Amino acid sequence: MLVDRALSDFTGLTVSEVDQLSSVLATIGMLCRPTARSIKQVVAAAARHQMLDVPMLFITQIKSGIPDVCRDIFWSVLTVGAIDHLFRQQLPTPRKVSSVLVSASDTLTNAEENSLFYLRQFVMGMDQEDLTAFLHFVTGSTVMPSAITVTFTSLVGALQRPVAHTCSDTLELPSTYVSLQDLKREFLAILRDPLNFHMDIA
Repeated sequence: MLVDRALSDFTGLTVSEVDQLSSVLATIGMLCRPTARSIKQVVAAAARHQMLDVPMLFITQIKSGIPDVCRDIFWSVLTVGAIDHLFRQQLPTPRKVSSVLVSASDTLTNAEENSLFYLRQFVMGMDQEDLTAFLHFVTGSTVMPSAITVTFTSLVGALQRPVAHTCSDTLELPSTYVSLQDLKREFLAILRDPLNFHMDIA
């Protein structure tokens, strides 16, 4: 958001925000302090460095192992439309995300079955913004995962809450939800609070 604001109205940034922007750019090797005149060129250079220069060595190594004839066939078939199709196939949808929610145990209690059912129904009803936040909360990424493992707790009252372990794409889900609305109310409060996306060492 800070980069977007800098590109649209650099003069509206405070000194503190310019310092923060400089720090962000420094983490990717852009050590110059941006100005209103240079910000577009600095961001373009940063994008080129991250998207082209950094992966180039890796791409060159991959390319060296692919015969020329295979490369020619590959690029003759892979059109912009085909790339767009592949990209869209990888986008998460409520149905796809719901289908990868799997229990860590083969045998569930009635309460656990109910909570898992409520979770799947909740995910199926999400809009794209909430779905993205859900994936970010549970996996640390907005990319479609191969699986999200669900384990169960019996927390109640003020302690009742879902807990995400992003390193293993695991969600600890209370088995104490009494309805879909109960789970939905609690989960939406979590997903819409930015403080819940700070990583913690458990």
